[in-house]
Amino acid sequence: MDVLALIYNALIADEFITKEAAGRIKYYEYPESGEVDKPYIIIDPLDVPKPTDFADDTWLTYDCLYQIEVWTKNRATTVTLGEKVHNVLWKLGFRQTGGLSQYDSGIFRDARRFSGKLYREDFDTIAVSLNKEE
Repeated sequence: MDVLALIYNALIADEFITKEAAGRIKYYEYPESGEVDKPYIIIDPLDVPKPTDFADDTWLTYDCLYQIEVWTKNRATTVTLGEKVHNVLWKLGFRQTGGLSQYDSGIFRDARRFSGKLYREDFDTIAVSLNKEE
């Protein structure tokens, strides 16, 4: 399961986020502070997806932990984009578990951590395979 792509696609599907940060929503890539002339959003996995929730010795879900950061030169824009990111991740089933708000060298930064469980995409295929073995 490509969770980074899932989050990225959900973010760019939001009209406001796309209008403000089109072309500047990145995985892992942090801009230099001098490059932040327009808003940036950075998706950063904090851990690999972990198998969780077991039934009949088969894991059912991925437990995921991501940090999404918004960097802008305008505090109000940073806050609004941070809230929009929160709403998008909420719809995906992620819950905010922490974060921080910083100001440094003219850049406002909203960094929020989200955790969530996602069901395996291949679960139906595995269940059919297991039943055939019986």
